[in-house]
Amino acid sequence: PISRMTNPTPAQVQHQGATACTVHEPRNGQAPQRTFLLGHALGCDHTMWDALTQHLAAENRVVCCDQFGHGASQDPQLVPTGPYTMAQLADEAAALIDALQLGPVVWVGLSMGGMVGQELALRHPDKVSALVLANTTTHYPFEARQGWDTRIATIREQGLQAIVDMAMTRWFHDAFRAAQPEVVAHWRAKVLGCNTAGYIACCEAIRDVDTLDRLHRIQVPALVIAGELDLGTPPAMARAIAGQISGAQLVVLPQASHLSVLEQPQAFIQTVDTWLQGLEAGTA
Repeated sequence: PISRMTNPTPAQVQHQGATACTVHEPRNGQAPQRTFLLGHALGCDHTMWDALTQHLAAENRVVCCDQFGHGASQDPQLVPTGPYTMAQLADEAAALIDALQLGPVVWVGLSMGGMVGQELALRHPDKVSALVLANTTTHYPFEARQGWDTRIATIREQGLQAIVDMAMTRWFHDAFRAAQPEVVAHWRAKVLGCNTAGYIACCEAIRDVDTLDRLHRIQVPALVIAGELDLGTPPAMARAIAGQISGAQLVVLPQASHLSVLEQPQAFIQTVDTWLQGLEAGTA
């Protein structure tokens, strides 16, 4: 089940199903140039995209959703039991595209959202017209997978409180945390507000992500964004993605860690804008 709210403000989210979303129609009153579907990072919700949504919605339809166990998608009776797989999350995104009659979308995903986007383009190529994959990866090496197992076990035993401060140090670099402690506190509270079972199930999907050997099948334009200071999904992971998708563009944002769209919102927006202009001109 999927909920829909047309013309909401970013603060208004209606939850009637497992996936809660907002649908922003173009503010200029014209037919949308494109339709964007935005997928957020683990522990966040759709509001991480507020700056980008506000920008894109001037001329485009922008749909923002909350993943299972996150934001408004937390009803224990509706959130599927885990573990999840990226294939399952991609199929849910495809079902949402059909339910809202969006047509092919430009998928914009960061971290977990980028993993879902890869799988969506592979499993449902007719649903995607272009991809923006930020701060994400195609797979994790054995040691990192063990790290995810440790995180999952810690959350099961001690709750999200036990891992939230570690997450903040990986999401935001030292200078940002010192300069904008209120932003860090806001997103720390978002993690603690997640449905624990849904969060764990998403961790299991992330741990098992595996798209590298299939990425060459993606035939749509792709923009790959990395954060210069990202420890969780470093630029080398972004280069691996860009190297497998024909014609993909890679941009590394300076002074950005894992949540690059929050640390460097204007640089992120400008990067997306430049790429979109290239698509229109046929040069991207």
